[in-house]
Amino acid sequence: MASGNLNSFEVANDDVRICFSCAATARCISRAMENLRADADDNRLKAEFATTQADVRFFFDGEEHTGSITREAVFFENTSYPTLIKAKEGISNLRLWFSNSPKEQSLSADGNMLYGAVSFGNQVGKTDICLQYDKNGRQHSLRFTTEVLSYKMDYRSDMKSIIRDIEREYSMLSFAFMRETYLNFRTQAGESTDLIWWQIFRSCYSDIITACRHIINAPRRRLHAEVFYERAERLRVLTPDIENEYIRFSDEPNHLYRTTQLTHTDDTVENRFLKFVMNELLSRFLVVSQHIRNTSRRSARIEDELREMEENLQRMVRHPFFRNIGRFRGFVQDSLVMKRANGYRTIYQKWIELLCGYELEEGINKLETKDISLLYEIWCFLKVKNIVEDLLGDKAEPRYYGKRLTPQFVRDLSWGTRSEVTFVRTEDGIELASVMYNAPVNEEDASVESAIKGTTTFTTTQRPDIVLRLTKREKDIRYTFLFDAKYRIADKSQKGTEDVPPTDAIDQMHRYRDAIYYVEGTNKRPKREVIGGYVLFPGNYTKEEYEQSYYYESAKKVGIGAFPLRPSRADEDLHIRPDDSENALREQISEWLRSRNMRNYLYRHSAPQHGLDYINPDTVVLVNYAPAAKLAKMKETGLCYLRTGEEKGAIVMTPDAVNARYALLHNGKDGTLYKLKGKGPRFWSKADLEKKGFTGMSHDYYLVYELDTTRSQEYTNIPGLKRGNQTTTPDFLTWSELMG
Repeated sequence: MASGNLNSFEVANDDVRICFSCAATARCISRAMENLRADADDNRLKAEFATTQADVRFFFDGEEHTGSITREAVFFENTSYPTLIKAKEGISNLRLWFSNSPKEQSLSADGNMLYGAVSFGNQVGKTDICLQYDKNGRQHSLRFTTEVLSYKMDYRSDMKSIIRDIEREYSMLSFAFMRETYLNFRTQAGESTDLIWWQIFRSCYSDIITACRHIINAPRRRLHAEVFYERAERLRVLTPDIENEYIRFSDEPNHLYRTTQLTHTDDTVENRFLKFVMNELLSRFLVVSQHIRNTSRRSARIEDELREMEENLQRMVRHPFFRNIGRFRGFVQDSLVMKRANGYRTIYQKWIELLCGYELEEGINKLETKDISLLYEIWCFLKVKNIVEDLLGDKAEPRYYGKRLTPQFVRDLSWGTRSEVTFVRTEDGIELASVMYNAPVNEEDASVESAIKGTTTFTTTQRPDIVLRLTKREKDIRYTFLFDAKYRIADKSQKGTEDVPPTDAIDQMHRYRDAIYYVEGTNKRPKREVIGGYVLFPGNYTKEEYEQSYYYESAKKVGIGAFPLRPSRADEDLHIRPDDSENALREQISEWLRSRNMRNYLYRHSAPQHGLDYINPDTVVLVNYAPAAKLAKMKETGLCYLRTGEEKGAIVMTPDAVNARYALLHNGKDGTLYKLKGKGPRFWSKADLEKKGFTGMSHDYYLVYELDTTRSQEYTNIPGLKRGNQTTTPDFLTWSELMG
């Protein structure tokens, strides 16, 4: 059969038939082939279809198969599948379930049929599909297992890489509960939380109950020497010692003789271990089941399952068999019974598994994970954080603030400042950078302060996925860059045929930059906070291909763009390989970190507002100190004058004096920047300046600059003014020299 030409997939037994329309499958396979760069026979596009029920049959466009088969996948993420379920006469109460999801699929009923559409959303992995129905007053089911694939990444390798990277940083963060899909895992030594315990316990519960019943019905016993005290006439066996004792006390008919008798007892170390295990399982189950009830949406199916488990465990623990069983105090030596005997071997094996952690390798246990879109978002946050950490190296140490994970049954990564990781310079403790996850920026009058300190929004609350803030030599200014992780790829490219993120994600970056403002304490005039916004998406590029892409150019030109980010196959380390397209993001962050003066960087790389210009870092600025009264008069008249002549402190006519384009009038610390009028300075006489209201003139001529008082900007704590004794001396500096 040609790849992607499947029209229908059916599963049936002698009572019911499930029909899935596969009209969308061809499009999904085609997109997967493009995104994964795979051919039609690639194993990454295939899925397993399996069942343990002998009467279940699979039909692919009418072609029948039984048992297990691996072939072209049917189900993909974010795809709707029209579904029709038909039942024979006498069949009623049809219900369709996916794995451990607490809700049955919403399908419409019409007599002995169900119809509608099913979708797995952003969930990928294996899924157990179960159709339950009633026949002759008894419940029956049709069950089979298959896989839900992603058409953006190879879930078998990429998704597990993402989970491993996340778990390396935040243990147990990747896992969820009651999902429609799952991954297989095997146990290994390590951390075991309530969630992991439940996933393992649920898979081995039936084996434990069956083994316990088997042991209770046929327990292993041991011979036990029991002591009795009997009168002479009740003695059954006369040993030489008792004969001698009888001779001595023959004239005392009430004398009691000590005898021992070998009897079988159930109070063995193995049965004590069984009692201990069942009590421990019940205690842990009661705690975990309460977590499940608090976490899940109310579901009769889940509630019935929990109630049945609890009743069976309670029945086992309270069984009369355990009344004469003592307390377990450990094994003194290896027990062959625990390793070989039926029932005991199962209890021992399952108990060890329940004490273990997990390993993401193929195994018999099922592990439910969060949606792949959320996992991808968390993983991108860790990528950005680790790139910054790797680039800073030994110069800075990371510090984690607040709660990294929420303590619930299903763990989540905290938002805002509680997830913030800052990088502090080791030599003096100065913060160099910070990375934050899901940082909300609230309205100005909101009761909760914005996670990005000093920022607000005058419209609606904004919450970018990842916030990177850098601190440069201007210690009071932090430069903000935003990233949004989108586990999506647009259907068509704006430029060429390469992968691109969806346009609404790019639009969102424009919105962030326009909506988030910085407001100083005393100066309520808002200023733009965000320098650049970038979408992280699972595009499949080589580095050379990405550098020719549409959004690479837009990131360079306007500070809005996209970076491809997906797991690297050849490197299990979370840091980026130099030959990968991911290296483009690393190079960009490295450029920001290396830039000694961010204002210069902004001039060269940021587009100014129409009608405005950023100051060229090489532009010459006249820096002039003036006492308060003189400073006020200069601002009033729009004139700035300098002494001429040969005396100390007089200005020297240099090319900088002629080419100056701005003037900074300051008081030694703060100042006001003015754009200069005309083509250069002019010489004014003392009398001319006095006519303008200036006083205290001691020279005949002055070099005068005209200020454009309609275009000014206030600056505080200007680095270039700190010149010791030369602070009050007029000077000409470039903008980069002035701002440090």
